[in-house]
Amino acid sequence: MTCVLRGRVALVTGSSRGVGRAIATELARAGADVAVHCRESVEEGLAVVRAIEELGRRSVLVLGDTRVAGDVDRFTAQAVDTLGAIDILVNNAVYALLKPFLEISPEEWREQLDYKSLAYYLTTRQVLPIMLQAGRGVIINVLSTVGVRGGEGEAGYAVTNGGAMALTRAIANEFGTRGVRCCGVMVTWADNAFDPGDPECVRWLERFALGRVTRLEEVARTVAFLASDAAGGITGSFVSVDAGYLSKA
Repeated sequence: MTCVLRGRVALVTGSSRGVGRAIATELARAGADVAVHCRESVEEGLAVVRAIEELGRRSVLVLGDTRVAGDVDRFTAQAVDTLGAIDILVNNAVYALLKPFLEISPEEWREQLDYKSLAYYLTTRQVLPIMLQAGRGVIINVLSTVGVRGGEGEAGYAVTNGGAMALTRAIANEFGTRGVRCCGVMVTWADNAFDPGDPECVRWLERFALGRVTRLEEVARTVAFLASDAAGGITGSFVSVDAGYLSKA
């Protein structure tokens, strides 16, 4: 997919590590300039910026809390001022609470809702006018399969993913005729969070059709494809990059 995104500018939230880092570097590998975002892991974020620049692309680190409107306004403006109008927004920043339902406090429940249902709204709301003015744009929401399958001890996380899925469909329907596509990429478990030396982790592998968890580069390449013109007919859709977990659920 070399250079299929040349001339595009991307903003990837939560991209200092893990899935977000893999996505940011893959978009750069495909030719895009990339704004790397994090809340406080500055050194890790700067390392991603350097990796992108080594690929011959421009990059900038922007900081802020995606759940705070003022922060989102500020770091989006910084990305635009440095790299230009944003063509690709990847919403990825998240925190998953694993806790039995009856033990979740109202504050924790609201926090879970804020991480995707609110944060993805705030970033999308800020970037959409830029895309509409250009007459093109792609928004890709990184989601968990828990939003459709449910999960013991994941109620709050399931609900916030469900809300972000509804947002994905709504944006796709409302702005498709104005050149903006919106898709979701659903993940169950990526290899950066899998410990092959932990028997409890290994026990879960039988639930995956491929007998393994998803690789970071598989998620990243899927996002890069959806961001490209090759996926021009795809919007309002959800791609499961989950090593076949849903197929066995």
